[in-house]
Amino acid sequence: SIFNFHHSICNIFTQSKQWYQRRVRVFMQVMGRGAICLPGIPCQSPMFAYPPRNLNDNTPKTTLPRKFIKLTELVEQLQSGYQLTTKGKFADAVQKFHSILLSVPLLIVDTKEEMNEALQLMGICREYIIGLQMEISRQELPRKTVDNQIRICELAAYFTHCNLQPIHLIKTLSNASKLFYKMKNFKTAASFARRLIDLGPKAETVAQMRKLLAVCENTPVDEHKMQYDPHNPFVLCATSYLPSIEENQLNDVPCVRRTITPSTRDKSALSARLLKLERSAWGYEYVPDSLDKTRCTCRL
Repeated sequence: SIFNFHHSICNIFTQSKQWYQRRVRVFMQVMGRGAICLPGIPCQSPMFAYPPRNLNDNTPKTTLPRKFIKLTELVEQLQSGYQLTTKGKFADAVQKFHSILLSVPLLIVDTKEEMNEALQLMGICREYIIGLQMEISRQELPRKTVDNQIRICELAAYFTHCNLQPIHLIKTLSNASKLFYKMKNFKTAASFARRLIDLGPKAETVAQMRKLLAVCENTPVDEHKMQYDPHNPFVLCATSYLPSIEENQLNDVPCVRRTITPSTRDKSALSARLLKLERSAWGYEYVPDSLDKTRCTCRL
C-alpha cells in the first residue's frame, strides 16, 4: 500500500513511524484498529485476523485493510462538538475537536470533493480549538489588575475573529462588547455591537446592543490602549494568542494549517497537541490510488 497508516493498522510500524516523523512529525499508534479477535480453544490466546476491504481484488499484493474512520462519522462528531460549545462545556468541546483533528490524517476519501470537505473539517476544528482555548485562558485570568483586565478584553476580541458558527459568534461578540464597555473602550465596544446586529440575532439581543451602541456613540473613545485594532487585519499566533500584522514574521504548521511566532517553535502546538515544531512538513496532498486509477486518496 502507498498509504503509510495502512502499515500501522497491520502492526508494521517501521515504515509508518519514519514516514509520520518525516512528513507530519507525528506517530499515532493505531495498532489493531483494523483487526478482529477470534476466540480460540480454552486456555489459549485468541487469534487476530485483518479482514480486507477490497474483497473483490484481494491478492497478497493488493490487500488493503478496512476503513475504520469515515468522513461521515467525523462530521457527526463535529456536530457533537458544536453542541458542547453551545452548552459552555469548552474543555470537552476542545477534546472533541482535537479527536477529529487527529483522525483526519488517517482518513481515506474517494473523491477530491471529499478531500476538500476533510480539509474544511480541519479548518473548522482548528478555529474552534484556538478560540475555545483562548476563552478558557481568559476565564482563568484573575481580574485584580488593570493589565489582566486588558488582556481579558484582548482575548475576547481575538475570539470574535475565529471562524465560528453564527450562534457561537453572536455570543462571543456580545461578551466582547460588554467587556470593552466596562473598560470604557466605547469605540471598540461599538464595533462589536454593530457586527452583532448585522448577524440578525434575536430581537431581545438586538435591543440590548442598540442601547449599548447609543451610549458608545455619544463617547466614541477608548480609555485603554490594547493590542487590538478591528480595522487592521492580523494573523493570530496559535500558541501565544498574540496578533501579528506581518505574516512573514510567522511560521506555518502544515498539518493543522495554523501559524505561530518563531519564539514558540520549541513548544508543542496547542492547536494540534500532536507534533513538535522542529522541521517543516509537506501537509496534505491528493494522490491517485495505485491499485485503482478511478479512485483518489487524501494523504499527508
